Amino acid sequence: MALNLDIHVHTKQHSVCSAIDAARLIAQAVKAGLDGLVITEHHYQWGQDELEALLAESGESGFLLFSGVEYTTCAGDLLIYGLTPEQAHRLQPGLDPEAVVRHAHEQGAACVAAHPTRAGMGFDERLLSLPVDALEVISGNMKEHEQRLAAGLAAQMNVRAIAASDAHVLSDVGRYFLEFNAPIVSAADLPRALKRGRFRIMDRRAKTR
Repeated sequence: MALNLDIHVHTKQHSVCSAIDAARLIAQAVKAGLDGLVITEHHYQWGQDELEALLAESGESGFLLFSGVEYTTCAGDLLIYGLTPEQAHRLQPGLDPEAVVRHAHEQGAACVAAHPTRAGMGFDERLLSLPVDALEVISGNMKEHEQRLAAGLAAQMNVRAIAASDAHVLSDVGRYFLEFNAPIVSAADLPRALKRGRFRIMDRRAKTR
């Protein structure tokens, strides 16, 4: 059974750039046709107790709710899936991307280069040799020409391409998402599915890309 997950979402609880009230997040995701979400705050990873409380408040017991972290290196942002909150919080902002990816992989986590061609927030030339598991080639905060450049980079680097909403306002939740054809039951299943490429890019408006 396919699962629809938006794996890049921010809330105002822990990301000052977001206007999304976490209490309204899951209802909006269900309305958008999602089966689950990954909350990826800037330099903060939600703990299991926070996730369970939010899920209980929503009343959507079958919804999948996980957390990752968006980490700002000295040369671009990384989405990291598979760390514990304690491991994520020990990462000081601004480290070299190579060191962060190496550390994450040692913990069994997956790393995605977030909006790698976004103006003013992209990576430098080190991205070409960075051993990330995927590139975010489509998001709500990337313009069309930035998406095309990112897709070309993913092909050049021979790495998987992902899409996510990067939602900072409620209406963007689920705008872009991934349809996984691998079973995802726990947080540990997500990095494995990302590394194995068991998904396809979906667009809520066009249904697929």
